[in-house]
Amino acid sequence: MDVVEAGLLGVRAAVSQLARRETPLRFTIYPMVHLAEPAFYAEVSRRLRDHDLIVAEGINGPAGSHSTASRLTQAYRLASASERLGLVGQTRAVYEVGVPILWADMSGAEFADKWRKLPLVERAVANVAAPLTGLYLRTFGTREALARQLATDDDTDIDEWRPELGLDRLIKDDRDALLIQAVTKICEERQDEHIDVAIVYGAAHVPPLVAYLMTALGYVVIDAEWVTIFDY
Repeated sequence: MDVVEAGLLGVRAAVSQLARRETPLRFTIYPMVHLAEPAFYAEVSRRLRDHDLIVAEGINGPAGSHSTASRLTQAYRLASASERLGLVGQTRAVYEVGVPILWADMSGAEFADKWRKLPLVERAVANVAAPLTGLYLRTFGTREALARQLATDDDTDIDEWRPELGLDRLIKDDRDALLIQAVTKICEERQDEHIDVAIVYGAAHVPPLVAYLMTALGYVVIDAEWVTIFDY
């Protein structure tokens, strides 16, 4: 399953709707990236207004990012200042469309606690790599190079999974579990309602989520549409 495609037409995200025959509850999944053209975020916001509930990622909930998590994402903030790239960073304004939001993520305290338990070497490498990557993208980065890093499908999800690394478990596995837990609870409590729930989460989390919805909950993809993240 292609989640984010980097091709001749640019970089595109597959917005997929899933449903099951037994119940009316539907899910629409929006794969998100940290850098995109403003039009991408505007289009996602426009579509979110038609949903009944938004399930979103965000360390520390609506109050703002915790400083630890913020350090890890500074590469994207630095890159968003690049005139060469001409891209902007994702903000919480994308979700703020007047629809109820369920934050399916860690609190800042939870993230910081798990971060402190990582090996010192992993923390040091991450703290150094984030700003260096951001400065490189800001100075030398191109959309084509960034596109190769953003492409995501079932195969890349497996190929890039490094469960032996504590940081990978923290950033991906632990948060996958929180997302799946939230989706399961919605299914249990609201499966008989005629609602469409938007799941707005990082693209890397989409393959395991879709696999869970299909294998454990009996959902199938009934529609999918490409939305342009940026072109070249």
